[in-house]
Amino acid sequence: MKNYETIFIMDPDLEESQALATIEKLKGIITQGQGEIIKVEDWGKRKLAYDVKKKSRGHYILTTFSGSPALLSELHRNFRVMDAVIKFQSVRLDERLESVEKPSVPDELPEDESETEATKEP
Repeated sequence: MKNYETIFIMDPDLEESQALATIEKLKGIITQGQGEIIKVEDWGKRKLAYDVKKKSRGHYILTTFSGSPALLSELHRNFRVMDAVIKFQSVRLDERLESVEKPSVPDELPEDESETEATKEP
Protein backbone atom coordinates (compact mmCIF):
# COMPACT_ATOMS: atom_id res chain seq x y z
CA MET A 1 0.00 0.00 0.00
CA LYS A 2 1.19 3.48 -0.84
CA ASN A 3 0.59 6.64 1.17
CA TYR A 4 -1.24 9.54 -0.45
CA GLU A 5 -2.19 13.04 0.54
CA THR A 6 -5.25 14.55 -1.12
CA ILE A 7 -6.49 18.07 -0.74
CA PHE A 8 -9.87 18.97 -2.12
CA ILE A 9 -11.85 22.19 -2.17
CA MET A 10 -15.59 22.14 -1.70
CA ASP A 11 -18.13 24.79 -2.62
CA PRO A 12 -18.18 27.30 0.28
CA ASP A 13 -21.94 27.81 -0.08
CA LEU A 14 -22.72 24.24 1.02
CA GLU A 15 -24.59 23.77 4.25
CA GLU A 16 -22.60 22.17 7.08
CA SER A 17 -24.59 18.93 6.79
CA GLN A 18 -23.89 18.68 3.05
CA ALA A 19 -20.16 19.30 3.60
CA LEU A 20 -20.01 16.61 6.30
CA ALA A 21 -21.92 14.19 4.06
CA THR A 22 -19.38 14.77 1.26
CA ILE A 23 -16.47 14.11 3.63
CA GLU A 24 -18.13 10.95 4.95
CA LYS A 25 -18.78 9.72 1.41
CA LEU A 26 -15.09 10.11 0.55
CA LYS A 27 -14.08 8.33 3.76
CA GLY A 28 -16.41 5.50 2.74
CA ILE A 29 -14.82 5.26 -0.72
CA ILE A 30 -11.38 4.93 0.88
CA THR A 31 -12.43 2.26 3.39
CA GLN A 32 -14.43 0.28 0.80
CA GLY A 33 -11.38 0.23 -1.46
CA GLN A 34 -9.36 -1.48 1.31
CA GLY A 35 -7.61 1.80 2.11
CA GLU A 36 -6.74 3.13 5.54
CA ILE A 37 -7.47 6.72 6.54
CA ILE A 38 -4.54 8.20 8.45
CA LYS A 39 -5.99 11.66 9.10
CA VAL A 40 -8.55 14.15 7.85
CA GLU A 41 -8.02 17.85 8.51
CA ASP A 42 -10.67 20.49 7.94
CA TRP A 43 -8.85 23.71 7.07
CA GLY A 44 -12.09 25.68 6.84
CA LYS A 45 -13.11 28.32 4.33
CA ARG A 46 -10.28 30.26 2.71
CA LYS A 47 -9.78 32.65 -0.16
CA LEU A 48 -8.75 30.98 -3.43
CA ALA A 49 -5.74 32.21 -5.38
CA TYR A 50 -8.01 32.60 -8.42
CA ASP A 51 -11.71 32.12 -9.10
CA VAL A 52 -12.79 28.53 -9.68
CA LYS A 53 -16.28 27.99 -11.07
CA LYS A 54 -17.04 31.67 -10.28
CA LYS A 55 -16.16 31.16 -6.59
CA SER A 56 -13.51 33.26 -4.85
CA ARG A 57 -13.56 31.20 -1.63
CA GLY A 58 -13.46 27.47 -0.93
CA HIS A 59 -13.77 24.97 1.92
CA TYR A 60 -10.43 23.11 2.14
CA ILE A 61 -10.11 19.49 3.33
CA LEU A 62 -6.78 17.62 3.63
CA THR A 63 -6.88 13.82 3.71
CA THR A 64 -3.93 11.50 4.29
CA PHE A 65 -4.52 7.81 3.54
CA SER A 66 -2.87 4.62 2.36
CA GLY A 67 -4.19 2.53 -0.48
CA SER A 68 -3.63 1.18 -3.95
CA PRO A 69 -3.31 3.21 -7.15
CA ALA A 70 -6.70 1.80 -8.20
CA LEU A 71 -8.24 3.34 -5.07
CA LEU A 72 -6.75 6.71 -5.99
CA SER A 73 -8.24 6.44 -9.48
CA GLU A 74 -11.65 5.63 -7.99
CA LEU A 75 -11.38 8.59 -5.63
CA HIS A 76 -10.53 10.93 -8.51
CA ARG A 77 -13.43 9.57 -10.54
CA ASN A 78 -15.79 10.40 -7.68
CA PHE A 79 -14.31 13.89 -7.25
CA ARG A 80 -15.03 14.64 -10.91
CA VAL A 81 -18.73 13.76 -10.66
CA MET A 82 -19.42 15.46 -7.30
CA ASP A 83 -20.93 18.91 -7.64
CA ALA A 84 -19.74 19.80 -4.12
CA VAL A 85 -16.04 19.43 -5.01
CA ILE A 86 -14.67 22.26 -7.15
CA LYS A 87 -10.95 21.32 -7.17
CA PHE A 88 -8.72 18.47 -5.96
CA GLN A 89 -5.12 17.31 -6.05
CA SER A 90 -3.35 14.16 -4.83
CA VAL A 91 0.30 13.52 -4.09
CA ARG A 92 2.02 10.23 -3.34
CA LEU A 93 3.93 10.83 -0.11
CA ASP A 94 6.65 8.24 -0.81
CA GLU A 95 7.76 10.12 -3.95
CA ARG A 96 7.80 13.45 -2.16
CA LEU A 97 10.11 12.10 0.55
CA GLU A 98 12.55 10.68 -2.01
CA SER A 99 12.86 14.00 -3.82
CA VAL A 100 13.70 15.82 -0.57
CA GLU A 101 16.48 13.43 0.48
CA LYS A 102 20.01 14.81 0.29
CA PRO A 103 22.55 13.16 -2.01
CA SER A 104 24.94 10.85 -0.22
CA VAL A 105 28.52 11.94 0.46
CA PRO A 106 31.16 9.55 -0.91
CA ASP A 107 33.10 7.61 1.74
CA GLU A 108 36.50 8.35 0.23
CA LEU A 109 37.49 11.78 -0.94
CA PRO A 110 39.71 11.99 -4.03
CA GLU A 111 43.38 12.65 -3.34
CA ASP A 112 44.53 16.21 -3.73
CA GLU A 113 46.91 16.36 -6.69
CA SER A 114 48.76 19.38 -5.32
CA GLU A 115 50.09 17.31 -2.40
CA THR A 116 51.47 14.61 -4.69
CA GLU A 117 53.18 17.17 -6.93
CA ALA A 118 54.81 18.92 -3.95
CA THR A 119 56.40 15.67 -2.79
CA LYS A 120 57.95 14.97 -6.20
CA GLU A 121 61.44 16.20 -6.89
CA PRO A 122 62.17 17.93 -10.22
